[in-house]
Amino acid sequence: MARALAVIGALLIVVGGFALLVTTGGIALCLKLRALVRRGVEGDAVSYHHDWMNKKYRVHYRIDLDGGRSGDFYELQVTQPEPVGSVARVVYDPRRPNRAMVGTEKTVLAKYRSETGVLKYLTGFGVPVVALGSLLVALFDGSGGGS
Repeated sequence: MARALAVIGALLIVVGGFALLVTTGGIALCLKLRALVRRGVEGDAVSYHHDWMNKKYRVHYRIDLDGGRSGDFYELQVTQPEPVGSVARVVYDPRRPNRAMVGTEKTVLAKYRSETGVLKYLTGFGVPVVALGSLLVALFDGSGGGS
C-alpha cells in the first residue's frame, strides 16, 4: 500500500509540474498585458511588412512616438492581414514600444483579465498538486535514502 501511494505521489508531481509548465508562456503574456494595462497609451501604427510563419501571418508595425522616434513590433494573425500601409489602432508602452498590441485599451484589459484567470487557476492547481505528491513520496517511499 505504501509503495502504491508513493507511485501516486510521483504521478501527482508529474501532473502538477505539467500544469506549471503550461503556465510559463502565460506568465510572459500576462506581464506584457499588465504593463500595457498600467502604462499603455492608445495610438496608431502602420503595417510595413508581412511574413508567413508557422501557418500564421506575422505583421510588422511601426509606431510614431513623440520626438520623432519610432518603435517597431510584430503580431501574429491567423487571418489574412490588411494590405501593407494600413493603419491599425494599438496600445503601446511609451518606454518600450516593442511591447505593443493591436486593439484598444478595453480589449487589452479584457484579455488581461482572462489570461490572469487562467494563470491563477493553473498555478493554483499545479503548486498544491506538486506539494501533495512530494509529501506522499516523502512519507511512503520505502527506500529511506540508505543502501
